[in-house]
Amino acid sequence: MEQHVRLDAQEAALDALLAALDVTVEASGDERVARLEARASGFAQYHRIGHKRQAAYRRLAADREAAHRLYPLVLDALLADDDASSPRWLAQVLVSVGGRRRLQEELAAAVADGDPLRQVCAVGAWRWAEAVDGPLAERFLTARREAAERCTDPWVRVRLAD
Repeated sequence: MEQHVRLDAQEAALDALLAALDVTVEASGDERVARLEARASGFAQYHRIGHKRQAAYRRLAADREAAHRLYPLVLDALLADDDASSPRWLAQVLVSVGGRRRLQEELAAAVADGDPLRQVCAVGAWRWAEAVDGPLAERFLTARREAAERCTDPWVRVRLAD
């Protein structure tokens, strides 16, 4: 799966969440970002996404009612974030308003029934859901193995199989 496709999906999910929160994030004209973008295509968008994620997190952490009301949009943003560590912010919000078990159920369902990007993002978010051993963890691992077996995209397959 191409990086620009993943970044576009992540930014679109964050934009929908920010719009629902009525939060605007202004892009700054940072020279360092422009220099890094010249060396690593997609860096400027990745950097912008980080600012959007943090703006959404700050607002959601301060407004529990909004986090509860917008749970589906927060989950969509989480399931579009394939970064290794950044899902912890939105997972933390979801655990605080919906509980660890609910988030684990959502992640297991995304692996079992989601599109490839949602599957990969659910796998990445699993550790941030403070997952414990048990029947739900087994269901998650089984869904992960089955999704990896069905997958034809090498990038996705590697992430599902890890």
